[in-house]
Amino acid sequence: MNRTLVLGGLVALVVAGALVLDATRLVGVDLTVPALAAVVVVGVVVVLRGAGDVGVTLLAFAVATATWNGVSLGLPLGHLFLAAALGVLALLAIGSGARLAVPAWVWPLPTALLLVVACSVLFPIDRGYLSARFGVPIDAATAAAIPSPGIANLLNGVRWIVPALALPLAVCLAVAGREPGVRTRLVRTLTAAWVLGAAVNAAVALADETGLTAISAHFISVDVGGRQAGLTAQPNHLALSVGLAAPVAVWFLLSTRGRERLLWAGATAVMGGGLFVSGSRGGLVVALGAVGVALLVDRLGRRLLLPLAGAAVGAGTLLVAFFPTMLDRLGRELRLTGAESAAESDAIRARIHAQALLDIEHSPLRGIGLHVMTEGHSIYLQLGASGGALLFLGFVATAVGALADGGAIARAGGPAAGLARALVVAFGAWLVVGVVENQIADLYLYVPLALLAGLAVTVGARPATPAPTLVRSPGEPS
Repeated sequence: MNRTLVLGGLVALVVAGALVLDATRLVGVDLTVPALAAVVVVGVVVVLRGAGDVGVTLLAFAVATATWNGVSLGLPLGHLFLAAALGVLALLAIGSGARLAVPAWVWPLPTALLLVVACSVLFPIDRGYLSARFGVPIDAATAAAIPSPGIANLLNGVRWIVPALALPLAVCLAVAGREPGVRTRLVRTLTAAWVLGAAVNAAVALADETGLTAISAHFISVDVGGRQAGLTAQPNHLALSVGLAAPVAVWFLLSTRGRERLLWAGATAVMGGGLFVSGSRGGLVVALGAVGVALLVDRLGRRLLLPLAGAAVGAGTLLVAFFPTMLDRLGRELRLTGAESAAESDAIRARIHAQALLDIEHSPLRGIGLHVMTEGHSIYLQLGASGGALLFLGFVATAVGALADGGAIARAGGPAAGLARALVVAFGAWLVVGVVENQIADLYLYVPLALLAGLAVTVGARPATPAPTLVRSPGEPS
């Protein structure tokens, strides 16, 4: 049967079903429109490229929307796309008999998470200690919606395992059974999707800041103090997601030519604007530091480093000379000077740090449970408080393994070297800024790690050796 006819019939059936559901008010239009869009995208891929690329396309959408954690259809968009991609890729791999290879360093973190969850279920922490802990002040309605520590421990375990395990597995499945050259291009495509998704996120924040749109207000119901969050759950998430993608955007900018370079120049500029309107100090530091390191480790970037630094100093001098109040305004916008919200935030962070240290002292080996995994404003304190030495060592083993493999690929040269360097810088930037930030289990944080896993599998693959062919001499009996 013609594939186009099958696709047309499927789309017609889905459209009719969506209209019926909307008319009967069983499912609102806010769910039917994304569902229809997804069906159309998948259908186009099937018609143009065949079913084999459906899983890769879904995975590209998963990494592209990974930073959009404020947009949810019951679950964040990135998680929904990832679940679909993982299912399709697994079925295709089973059907084709492709051999799945996963770097050994992927496993320590999810294994530690499972053990921590199991310990918390079997040997729960004393309720008296939990009730006496300091927590961030919240309103009564929010407090009533928070699940019990036991339920939150299970939910947060699943939430963390998705980016720590499901995402690297999906990338490894996507490259399984493909030639090494195709694998490298595929990982590069997924990387581009991730960076462009962050740029779209920043563009939404800029559009909202100028008053042209109010997109973020449809997804975020909390007051963010005039700062912009784009498509993320809050401004700090926007800043960190842009900051991690920025060094990779710079690598694309330096390694491309012509129209593609213009695309990446525009994306980089938009990301810089999104970072500014987020008003995040941590995001500013991680973005500037990561971009500086990305330039330093790139041959072309090193040649541009001094001219760019000189241009920045010159622009800053002119700005102060002709607009003396602008510097103070920039400091206030980024909460570097004179912002009461920054002082209040710092005071709360100090108390949270102290509580995390008490949690580690109370249960140093396995922590007090994953229900406190975001309470510490330092991922390293949060690792110790929620999972003790068990989770801390599991995280370190996975992180060190990813950085080691990425560094080895970069040093070896070849087509994947530049991309590996950029991803190592991005992942390392999170590990550094994690000293003062609490984002620890969001999908976008683990995109560089998952892509490094794909590169490690790609570099480890060897082209199939053709079977030797016997050439008979003339007159030789067969």
